[in-house]
Parts: sequence; C-alpha cells; structure tokens
Amino acid sequence: MEGAGTMKTVVIGLDALDFRYVDRFADATPNLQRLRERGLEARLESTHPPWTGSAWPSMYTGTDPSHHGVYGFFAYDGYPDEAQLVSRSDVRRPALWDYLSHSRDGGRSIVMNVPVTHPAEPIEGALVPGYLAVEDDPGHPEGIRDELSAAIGEEYTIYSRAEVSDDKDEKFEGYLDLIEQRRRAAVELVEREEWELAVLQVQKTDAVFHNFERDEAFRRIYAAADRLVGDVLEAVDDDAVNVVVCSDHGIGPVTGYNVHVNEVLRDHGFVETTDETDRPTIGTEKASLVEGNGSGGPGPSQGPGPADDRAETARNGGNGSSPLLEGTVRAGQRLASRVGVEPADVYAAAERVGLESTLLRLAPDDVKSAATESVDWRNSRAYCADGTRMGVRINVAGRDSQGVVPQSAYESTRDEIIEILGDLETPDGEPVFEYVCRREELYDGPYVDRAPDVCFLPTDMNHLVSSTLYGRRFVSVDTYNHKRDGVFIGAGPAFSASGPDRFSLTDVAPIAMALLDRPVPERMTGSVPPGVLSADVRRSDYGDIPYGRTTVEPTADDGEVTERLEDLGYL
Repeated sequence: MEGAGTMKTVVIGLDALDFRYVDRFADATPNLQRLRERGLEARLESTHPPWTGSAWPSMYTGTDPSHHGVYGFFAYDGYPDEAQLVSRSDVRRPALWDYLSHSRDGGRSIVMNVPVTHPAEPIEGALVPGYLAVEDDPGHPEGIRDELSAAIGEEYTIYSRAEVSDDKDEKFEGYLDLIEQRRRAAVELVEREEWELAVLQVQKTDAVFHNFERDEAFRRIYAAADRLVGDVLEAVDDDAVNVVVCSDHGIGPVTGYNVHVNEVLRDHGFVETTDETDRPTIGTEKASLVEGNGSGGPGPSQGPGPADDRAETARNGGNGSSPLLEGTVRAGQRLASRVGVEPADVYAAAERVGLESTLLRLAPDDVKSAATESVDWRNSRAYCADGTRMGVRINVAGRDSQGVVPQSAYESTRDEIIEILGDLETPDGEPVFEYVCRREELYDGPYVDRAPDVCFLPTDMNHLVSSTLYGRRFVSVDTYNHKRDGVFIGAGPAFSASGPDRFSLTDVAPIAMALLDRPVPERMTGSVPPGVLSADVRRSDYGDIPYGRTTVEPTADDGEVTERLEDLGYL
C-alpha cells in the first residue's frame, strides 16, 4: 500500500442530521453554515434499512449491510426471541481505521463515540466506543477513558445523565451535558493524540427528535452540536484539514400511520399467535401482559402479586372508580394511538402507577386482545421480525430450525407476500409502501442471507412499521422518525467546488480514504462520486485486513442497552 499524504481528515458524524433543520436553525449553527459556504454539500442516501444499527457500520466500512452483515440493532441467526444485540463482532468488514492501522506506515486514528464499535478493537490510535456499548466498555488503549475523564474534569460516559428518566426536563439537560462532554473530550483527543484520521460522533441529534416534539429543543441540541464542530475545527486548524460532516440518515415529521405488518400477515394466514412472551426487548420484559412471573400484569399464568393487589383496589372502588381518572385514561389512550404507542407500552405506564385494571376495563376488546398476544415465530409461515428491519422473514423448513414452509414453496410464498404488501393501501387509499421486493433486488453481498426475505420501504418514510400485534392494521401517528436522506458537507483543500447533489452513505469511507491520499479499498462497495475531489482517485486490493475482535465479553446484560434503545424510540 502507498503511504499517506500530509493532509489530515476529520469526519464528524451527527446522527440524523437533516438539511431541513440545518436550514431552519441556520442562526444557531454558524459553524455548519461556514462549512457549507466554503465547501460542497449533498443529500446522503442512507442504506436499507435507514437505522443507526446498520447505517453507521455502512458508513465506516464503505459497504452496504449485505457486505458487512448487520441489518439492525439485533442479530437474528434464529428466531427473534433468540436475538442478540449487535456489536463490532457482527460487522464483517474492516473499518476505515483498520485499513490505516495495518498500512505500512501504521496510520493513526482517533475514533470517539461511533455506534457499533464495541468491544473496542485494537487500532493504531485511540478508540472510545459509542451507542450500544455497555457503559463501562474500557476503550483502547487501556486506560484511555480514565485519561479522558481526568482531562475533562468529570467521568467520560457513553450515555447521558437521566438517559431513561421519565423527567423530561432532566433528560433534556442530560442530553445537553453529554454533548458538552463530547465537545471537550473531542478537543482533548485531537490536540493531544497523534492522528491522521479523526472520526467523532454525536448521537443526541437523533434522540432529541424521538423524545421531544418542540422546535426549541431541536434548536438547542443543534446549537450544542454546532459548537462541538466549531471547537474541533479550531483545534485542528480547519483551513489545512479536510472536513466531512455526515449523518447516517435524516429525520422529520411522520404523519401517516403505524403499520402493523404482522396483523396484515395474520389476516392472510401467515402469522400464528401465542400468549407466551415475545422476543427479548425491553417492551416485552417490562410491559407484557403475560409475563407469568408474578411481576407483570394479570394473565392466565400470573400468580398473586402487587399488580393483583392494585387491581383488586380498583375493582372495589379505589382509584379506578373516579370519573376524572377514567377521562384521563381515555385521553391517554387517544394520545398513545396518535403517536403510535403500543398497547403493552400503555399498560406498562399504567401498571407503574397502579392503574392497569382501569386501563383494561376501558380499552377496546381488540386492544385488550393485542396486549395479550404475540407472534408465534416458530409456527408462523412468515412474519415481520422487527419493524426497523423493514422486511418479512419466511419460516423455511431446512433453513429455520422449526421451519414450516417447504423449500419448494419458498418463491411462491415470497410472490404472495410481495403481492399482498405491494397492494396494501392506507385508510386514505394511498400505497403504504414505496416498494416491496425480493432481498436480491436490493443486495448482492455475501451476507444477503441475513436480510429479510422480502424487503419494503414505507412511502416517503411517512409511516412507521411495527411487528407487534395490535388488533388493527393501521394506527394514525403524528411524531418524528427517520428519513431516507441525511447530510453530507465536505470542505478543505482536497474538495472541488461542486459535485452531485445526492450520493450514498457508503461513499463516505471511500471519500475519506481518498482524502487521506490512500487508494480506496476494492472491498468497499461505495465510491468517490465524480467531481467531489480535485485529485484522481485510485483503488487497490488491500488483502486480508485484521479487524474487530473474535469474541464479545460484555460486562452488563443486554437488558441495560435495550433500555437505551427504548429511550431513543426504537422499541
């Protein structure tokens, strides 16, 4: 491999950054605006599906999910109730920093807070993991987090204060505090470390939209992230450094429907149901009506416990008999329906304050049924395993351990599902999906077999997709969620004055390699779009590049991290 040039490159990832808000909050983001003025910008098309768990690995490997193997937050080697949260060990391609670490000159990198980089892999430089890592992941090299904490005068944390708090004010202040901590840590790293590449990420530019609905909250988070951008660029002498600002996807209003795909599949005879617990998510662990262990809501296998005591109080004229309370519960149900909250989540909130029996008494019969039913993964012919995966899995005999669809019927089953979902319309008579297709039409990599058998994309990303049973196909929503196009801003000596107005998230890694005056690895499926850089771009076969670690040794169980997924609105 050829040696590095003299130019440093900074990649700043702002999760879910969207041009509609960069424009709206122009007065609060002067540093981003200056980069736009002196560089080039483009809409950055995310991968399918456009979610943090699969998109950031696509950014840092330069490959789509069928080449790196991660399609969401969970790895489904079997059935959904056997799922495991993804980690760097599930990402089957080298990252940008791996190519640099194993080059002849041992190019050094700084990696801070990038999602799905845990457990921290040994690289030339420093790596502090981000989202989905357990809080006490030590990073690399040993002691890096202790050193950072000492330098910034407080403990460096992966997650914010009040991360899963119900106190909105406390949660929001925790978001701002965390971005401020990231700012000081990022400046510390770029000033004290030797590096050629710095990849720095902020997550709360996404989380704020999932948990708040006020422009002022969005503005303040954008302003805090912009301050980080400005201070990092000042610390690295931005006129002599190439800078990329990118997001893994966009975000914006969703005013369509929460589409319960498994209800559609159940209506057509594909989904069977069970009253046993669902897949291992925080929603089912904390809010299922049929936990059967004495700690959840009433159900056939539920033994006596605190929930029963509260239900008895309500039946005998306790809290549940108040007309004012009943009106409040009904209003809460309407609000939950408007924003697409599931019955089990509503029940969990009611259960925490002893009102679950009132909720059950007032809830429609179809909602009561939905709150006590789950998809029977093993006996269903096909199902949507997880709404964020945006697809349907067929339960194939010989491939799935308890498959029920003969391999000879695989293609005809896919055809039937594609026709059903392709023809699906909202209550307003509009197509639900922009496309419904075989996975091979989207992917061509060696891990295409990990993708859903049938893939789809909601029209204009204006609908949510749910895998839970709800008793109805559609529930109106009015919320914020991911959009297909994120942001790319590039500035520095190596950028040209113009380029295409839209390219792929997988192009970021090739662009970064070219900015470092290194050949783009052949294994990257992305490319450098014509006209983006002023110099010619080369490609090279880097051979086998060591990356990641062979085993994962978590210091906390998946439940801890799953809570953070719920907090961000993914579960």
